[in-house]
Amino acid sequence: MKYKDKIDIYNDLSKCVAKDVPIEALSPVYNPYMGKILDLFKRTAFINLPKLQNCIKEGKAGWETSTGQDECKMPWYGKDLPIMDHAEEIANGIRDRIKVGGEDGEDIVKLIEDTIVVKMPKKVMEIAASRDPVYTWVMVSLAQTVAEVFGIDPIKDLNTTNMIKAVIFGRYPQSTTFSPGAPVSSFLKPSNTIDGLGCGYSGITVNHIVALANKRTMDGLALASILEQAAQWEMGNSVGWYERYNLLGYAYEGYNANNMTLDLVKENRSGTVADIVYSTVKRALDDGVIKVKSKAASGYRFYATNDFPMYNAYELSGTTAGVILNSGAMRAGQAASAVIAYMHDLFLYETGGLPDADTGRMQGAGIGFAFYTHSIYGGAGPGAYTFDHVILRGSGFIQPLIVAGMCLDSGTQLFSPEMTSKVFFKIREMFPIFQDVLQKVGESAEEIKNDLKG
Repeated sequence: MKYKDKIDIYNDLSKCVAKDVPIEALSPVYNPYMGKILDLFKRTAFINLPKLQNCIKEGKAGWETSTGQDECKMPWYGKDLPIMDHAEEIANGIRDRIKVGGEDGEDIVKLIEDTIVVKMPKKVMEIAASRDPVYTWVMVSLAQTVAEVFGIDPIKDLNTTNMIKAVIFGRYPQSTTFSPGAPVSSFLKPSNTIDGLGCGYSGITVNHIVALANKRTMDGLALASILEQAAQWEMGNSVGWYERYNLLGYAYEGYNANNMTLDLVKENRSGTVADIVYSTVKRALDDGVIKVKSKAASGYRFYATNDFPMYNAYELSGTTAGVILNSGAMRAGQAASAVIAYMHDLFLYETGGLPDADTGRMQGAGIGFAFYTHSIYGGAGPGAYTFDHVILRGSGFIQPLIVAGMCLDSGTQLFSPEMTSKVFFKIREMFPIFQDVLQKVGESAEEIKNDLKG
């Protein structure tokens, strides 16, 4: 092991599920459960059959708005194709087109109610330079299958063929993006719409993660941390000097290391965010993470630390507890951005100037985020943002906190998870891997911890 740090992981019932776990066991490089989650996010596509059928019937395609989706209608090109009646046949046709030899017997295409779930073969993804086959292969296979099932000849019926293509692909390639809420989707954005190296796992909406966690706060924290942690690894932010910094940070923020987050919530359940700051600093002092450097004549104490990555992890745990406390008390996700923006000043004041969480990046991004969720874009709210948004990408530790806040929201937001991410509640039921995320992270770490020794 590179690092001597070991932690215990507790689930959302404060039950220890992994003991004396090396922090490397919480790396996406080593943790098997994290690897399975990330593989699922990269390889899976969803085909919304009712949406496909209605769009072809109404001649509706190429929209570019997230809500209306009705600015482009060409009913004179519409075709009433009973897609739902032929769902099984369409699923089989897609399977025949995308399967490759030598697969391990995994069922790559499943029809679940009115949704076809496609998991791209590993061999296809291995030879791809990106994750784009999840869109391209699925879309082309779907278009060809629909045409064949309903006897549509591209030569004789050019209009219907073009309509099917437009419904599936939108304005692509005239537009580089696909229509939002299109019949074919994936967990992650297409690679050509990602702004910045390594941001692939960050291209997912906050509310989608909330729905996949079924609004369970600690599971939401864990799932968001897996994705954002993987993004930090992919973009090189966890290389060398910063690996331990990130491992400790996500362990305490996302995986409830040593039950610290829930302990802080319980200790201050009748208190305020400031009380959590006091408790966090006291715990850091008691654990020897920080020490008193000097005292002013007034008695005000200036603290110092020889282990900032560990103190940063304590601050992140405290900030997580602050979001849970405030969002839980007001039953509104709106509190998350305010806590992220302003709690860190309290850490600075309480310690006499020790760096705040993520060395200012969280507060810097949080102030902008608070402005956009409370003022000019107040209607959007925290849950409607993607992890890679220009406001949020300033710190890789912000996203799990926003997910936690929205898990505790009781319907106060105009853009609620039930409105923006309804299908993801259903997807969660399709995949048992999304059940008890935090517990499975800990159990997976427990399984491999002995392999990382020596």
